[in-house]
Amino acid sequence: MIGKKRKSKKDDEDSSQSSSISESDEEQYDKNKKIKNKNDLKSDKIKHNNKTGLSIKELKEHIKNNKNLNDNDENIKGKNKPKYTKIDSSDSDSDSSDKEKTKNKNDEKDDNEESKEIKDKKKKDEEKNNNKNQKSHPEFTKSAKVNYTLSILIPSSIVDNAQSKELRTYLIGELARTIGIFKISEVIIFHDKKDNSRDYINYFIKNLQYLETPQYLRKTLFPMSEDLKLSGLMNPLESQHHLRKDEWSGYREGCVLDRPVNGEYSWVNIGLNKDCKIDQKLPPRTRVTVKLNEKGFNNKLKYYTGSPVSMSEPFIKNGTYWGYVVRVCETYKDIFNESIYDEGYDFVIGTSDKGENYRTANFMKKKDFKHCLIIFGGISGIEGMMIDDEHNKINSKNISKNFDLYLNTCMNQGLRTIRTEEAILISLAVIRPELDKIKEIYY
Repeated sequence: MIGKKRKSKKDDEDSSQSSSISESDEEQYDKNKKIKNKNDLKSDKIKHNNKTGLSIKELKEHIKNNKNLNDNDENIKGKNKPKYTKIDSSDSDSDSSDKEKTKNKNDEKDDNEESKEIKDKKKKDEEKNNNKNQKSHPEFTKSAKVNYTLSILIPSSIVDNAQSKELRTYLIGELARTIGIFKISEVIIFHDKKDNSRDYINYFIKNLQYLETPQYLRKTLFPMSEDLKLSGLMNPLESQHHLRKDEWSGYREGCVLDRPVNGEYSWVNIGLNKDCKIDQKLPPRTRVTVKLNEKGFNNKLKYYTGSPVSMSEPFIKNGTYWGYVVRVCETYKDIFNESIYDEGYDFVIGTSDKGENYRTANFMKKKDFKHCLIIFGGISGIEGMMIDDEHNKINSKNISKNFDLYLNTCMNQGLRTIRTEEAILISLAVIRPELDKIKEIYY
């Protein structure tokens, strides 16, 4: 071919030698590289396993230096240390088991002590909660001991004049509240209208008694009747003896349960979660005032214990108002002959617009009285009520002689007449403080 030179033999030989040299160098270079890589991998593995990042030589030197340091520390610190001897494996096992047992015993003791402490704390917390939840007797004011009783007489005509059954019911409720406010012990209903039937009187009595009874006893003592159909219209009394479940008092009203008994005792519902066992056998459905032996709530007891007492005892001993008693009188003489007190009434007060001014009256002339009675008149006044009584022959002139005090409690009145329910409220607000002064009772 034109333009191309032919290669000589020398050139061919030189080229072959150079290629062989270059191939051998490359092979050697590759071998050296592989060895280096292997060494690098080994060193990396060692570094990774030792987590120090040091080579083997560096690690050896580091360990030697640390040993020397540790030996020096031990020589310094171990001067006072006791020398330990080797112990057989069997002895060590027995010792370890004994130690574990003692540890377990100590742990159990600690657990028992902790459990006792926890129980004690729980008991204390329960007692505190009981004390917090246990409300004391609801004494709205600090009541002083009362050494006398107060009774009032109300004519039955006060209810007859109501225009409807609803108004009659509401009127009875307001009268009951007035009676409770001034702590009246006895309410006497005088049948002053003889021509009328006793239906109004029975209605009057039943509703008064219903309001005075604690709520937890009403279902057993007062079955459903027409007379109590409108009892919801009356405002509740919230009297001091109307106790709730979480209120404690040394006295409680109860009702004897119809439960078979083997002995001289009775079971009484006193309005708590547990019944009360009294030391006297009474007929079922008998209302009774119970004096409890316990001094507070006790969850451990199965039942409470107590004894029946007079209804007036809480009022006389503690000054705690304990409701009122209701009775009916057909004649003026029955007021005194059928008194609930053995001594009778030793202080009788009449109220009338014809009486003397209460401000000038001498209350001190009966300072030793025990049972006071205040008499209120009806539509025709106290004079008309007494004269109309067939069994009582009294003239209007000598009416005042039948009373220890004959008072006008609302002087200079702006109205021609004062209704009986108004006169009761006004008179009690005036007379009660005067009686407390005589007996030196201060609230």
